[in-house]
Amino acid sequence: MNRLLRIYDYLQRHSALTWGLLLAIIALMLFAASGLQYKEDISDFMPTDDEYSESMAVYEQMSDAARIVVIFEGASPDSLCNAVDRFESEAVATGLSSDYITTEVDVEAFVERLRFVQAHAPLFLTDSDYTRLDTLFTPEGFRHALTTDRQLLSMPGSGALRQVIAGDPLRLFPLSAGATGQYAGASAAFTSYDGYMMSADQKQAYAFYDSPYGSTESLKNAGLVDSLQAVVGTLSELFPSMDIRLLGAPVIAVGNARRIKNDSLLAIVLSTILITLLLLYSFPRKRDILLILLSVAFGWLCGMSMLRLCVGQVSAIVLGIGSVIIGLAVNYPLHLLVHQRYTTSVRQTLEEVLSPLLIGNITTVGAFMALLPIRATALRDLGIFAASMLLGTIVFCIFFLPQLMSAEKTPLREIRLTGRRRYMEANRCTQNSRAYLVPSVITVLTVVFAMLLVVHRNEPRFDTNLSHINYMTAQQRADFAHFAQFAADQAQYADEAYLASSARAELARREALWNDWWADKDVDALLAEFRQAAQETGFRADAFADFEQHIRCPETDAPLAQCFPGRMDTDALNRHMTQALSDNFDYLGLVCSLIVFVFLVISFRSLRLALIAFAPMLVAWLWILGIMQLTGLQFNIVNIILATFIFGQGDDYTIFVLEGALYERRTGQKMLPQFGQSILLSALIMLVSIGVLLFARHPAMHSLGAVTLIGMTCVVVMAWFIPPMLLKLHKPKEQ
Repeated sequence: MNRLLRIYDYLQRHSALTWGLLLAIIALMLFAASGLQYKEDISDFMPTDDEYSESMAVYEQMSDAARIVVIFEGASPDSLCNAVDRFESEAVATGLSSDYITTEVDVEAFVERLRFVQAHAPLFLTDSDYTRLDTLFTPEGFRHALTTDRQLLSMPGSGALRQVIAGDPLRLFPLSAGATGQYAGASAAFTSYDGYMMSADQKQAYAFYDSPYGSTESLKNAGLVDSLQAVVGTLSELFPSMDIRLLGAPVIAVGNARRIKNDSLLAIVLSTILITLLLLYSFPRKRDILLILLSVAFGWLCGMSMLRLCVGQVSAIVLGIGSVIIGLAVNYPLHLLVHQRYTTSVRQTLEEVLSPLLIGNITTVGAFMALLPIRATALRDLGIFAASMLLGTIVFCIFFLPQLMSAEKTPLREIRLTGRRRYMEANRCTQNSRAYLVPSVITVLTVVFAMLLVVHRNEPRFDTNLSHINYMTAQQRADFAHFAQFAADQAQYADEAYLASSARAELARREALWNDWWADKDVDALLAEFRQAAQETGFRADAFADFEQHIRCPETDAPLAQCFPGRMDTDALNRHMTQALSDNFDYLGLVCSLIVFVFLVISFRSLRLALIAFAPMLVAWLWILGIMQLTGLQFNIVNIILATFIFGQGDDYTIFVLEGALYERRTGQKMLPQFGQSILLSALIMLVSIGVLLFARHPAMHSLGAVTLIGMTCVVVMAWFIPPMLLKLHKPKEQ
């Protein structure tokens, strides 16, 4: 501390060097930050390990994640078909490539998929399917199925149906049922009308555009979506009675990107305005407001320049969270300016506040640096930005802000005095042996929340459904649910979801199940009965030679993604994400708490004092989890960073309370009142900076605001009351 004070003295004597150094640093940071690029992709919060990336690639390939669906609704089937045809011509006229447009059911792809399934029969039959096989592979079962086949083939337009029936006359697989009129699956969610894909009730028709940029390239997809929206606008004028809209991962990604950008800008602007208004009310002297804004701006510029040097590109949602970081950074100049009211010189102010400022900054920066090892791009970027911004702010507050501060007392309005009186009254209340209300309430609620967590310890705390943290309109959510049913229909012959390692074991089990079922059966005799039934129902004896070949010698070597399409991949991804969330949550909680506790022990040189400072954060964490359990809130890939805010900011308040109390015991001079004032104003600013996120319409940012607001409120309350309660039990040694 003495060295830092000597640096302050040196800079004060050499003002030209001080301002030249400051201007040079600002110029360098401006140059570095100017090259920073921005993106808006919620997937940056996903894990980046090889297993997840491989699963995600398979998922995008198998689930047509890059496909944009154009939905036509509100007219007769023939009118819908006309609109679909017109879509293709209008899209080509606007410069979109026809190579990516699909307006009719791809029968060839459907038949090709069915042939693959038929050739690898053992891998696609589930345990329940073998109950059907016992009924199908009988003379009566043969005749019933083949009679139905004959009736279907007599219908007009049965060209594609002939190939389906030839490969699977007994309809072993639900996919085969799709050839009778359903596009896929037995639930008839979709159907074909004159070759066009429609909903089962024929009230909706669909066209498709496959984005060449994938599903997450929101910047490139933005232009594509705008072009398609222009086509939709033209079609809406041509077909005024029809509702035409877009759906698909690229469309949702673009909507997310724009919503994130707007919400981030709103959060930053709104928090800056509200914090400035609060400071203007609290500090009548405008010069003090300017000093606080300069300190935060210097820190912000430091964070942006470090992002440019370390990563070069950052997600806009990270900067949106920056509105909360502003609330953290304001604390440092705030404590200096408020404390100046009670000292005779700037140097005395710096000397008395320097220790808690540095301890609080080191622990907060350490908590955010715990984000760096996490395998999620956005969380790492947030760690870099927050740590750099807070370091930049504290550097400005230690070396440059004191040079700008005057020795004149900083006046504060009545809100500060009211806050002072309330703090002192609350402090006296907790220290009064006859006042048990506050300690009793805190103790009882802590026990209740702890018991609640024990009772519900097995309930899930993590929400891995990405649709819950993606921004979608009400109509998009309804359409999304409709097509999710379609995806389930396509995958219904895969009974369970398996990760790659367990999928291989499952395929081996299914192959063994096939062999066991045929072990006590005479294949030649059964196939002879089948050929006889075929002749009796009007088929040639060799009409189903391919089917018989697949029964005799099925193929059992196939890619995993082909055997477990669609649902397998999404469930596997969800399980992987749940595990990643759990691991990240446990890691953040453990590492942040260890960093903060170790620095508290080192700073106070007392295990008991460190425990007193750490206790409010521990109790607050129990309250947070308990309140989330009561309200039904869950952690997701974004709001798990709450742990860094809790341990990063919570220790600042407890440190100031302890430092003030210890200073009073050591010197007999009152310190808690002025520390209480700065804590009150700091807490108000922090709650304002978090509260603005509640106005965000993007679910991820809104959930972060809600969870963090609960968390920081609990931390402020605990830091306010618990340390004075525990200090009565500890008498520090004379210094």
